[in-house]
Amino acid sequence: MSRVGNKILAGFFATPERQGEYLIKLLDVEGSGVWLDPTCGEGEILHQLSSPFQSEDCTISTYGVELDKGRAEKALSLLSHCINAPIESMVIQNEAVSLLYLNPPYDFTMKGMDDDSADRKEWQELVRNTRYLKEKGLMIYVIPSYRFADKRIARYLATYFFDVGIMRFSDEDYDDFRQCIFIGNKKTGKHKEFNQTLFDFLIHMGSDEFVMEKVTPIDRFVTAQKKWKVPTGIVELKTFYTKLANKSDYVEGIRNSKGFQAFINRSKPKQLEIGGNPILPLNQGQMALLLASGAVNGEIGEGDNYHLVQGLEIVSKVTEEEKRTHDNGSVTTVTKTRTKRDVSVKIITPSGLIRKLV
Repeated sequence: MSRVGNKILAGFFATPERQGEYLIKLLDVEGSGVWLDPTCGEGEILHQLSSPFQSEDCTISTYGVELDKGRAEKALSLLSHCINAPIESMVIQNEAVSLLYLNPPYDFTMKGMDDDSADRKEWQELVRNTRYLKEKGLMIYVIPSYRFADKRIARYLATYFFDVGIMRFSDEDYDDFRQCIFIGNKKTGKHKEFNQTLFDFLIHMGSDEFVMEKVTPIDRFVTAQKKWKVPTGIVELKTFYTKLANKSDYVEGIRNSKGFQAFINRSKPKQLEIGGNPILPLNQGQMALLLASGAVNGEIGEGDNYHLVQGLEIVSKVTEEEKRTHDNGSVTTVTKTRTKRDVSVKIITPSGLIRKLV
């Protein structure tokens, strides 16, 4: 299998540039609007389609969504807006997009905890993203030829679109990609007439022989000078964001928070000042704890009072015997062992003098 074929099996490939050039010749752009690619990859195809129509009188805002971070970063350099997120997490303004370019991954959706089964993304993304398309908006839907024979897909396309066309990639690319293109405008109104002829045609596309014989290559559509209208519309979506929080935003938010700054300040090593007396007298055990914890180790003071201090807790065992005389005259010897803690402190003065306090 070719490298392109392997990419298709992996669920991602970019539409060939040559097919994009054919598509440009099929578009009749009426004016400014929002164009959306909800699985935009590196953003190349949407940028390619929109660029020839950008002018002072025609502003096309290109919006993309991409799951892969690396591809999303590349897409952002080509498109007006791009969000790195799964399309399932997106909140997008309904019935606002003038052109929808839909080339979904060719695999299954993830099965959720409450789902009975996983579903094909070609079907799932078709239903999900059509609601973003405005009435009479144009959809370009690119999927493997045999997937058009899925009864749900065929019925949906035959119900919700008019002025439709179905074509396959030109011969230069069809053998590698095996892709077909559906192009049509979204119907208006609540009651939509079912196109039985289109449904019957799509159902037969499960046969590759039928596709090769009955589905016209896109380059022949170009020569027929058939065009599809892209209606004018808004140039900015009111809602376009992901419900998933970006981890990088969390990091920046934590870094700039007052609580985190307070934590940093509290965790910094404290410098002790020489001079003054402790609030309460310290016995050897308390001093030993301070030394063991490092509270009086390190640098102390500044300037002429700058010293290096090293504290050491010396722990030893002391055995003592206690004799007890009983009423009957017998004597019992009790041996007790206790822990003795001594403190040793070394100080290096600014002049280099070393003093040891025991």
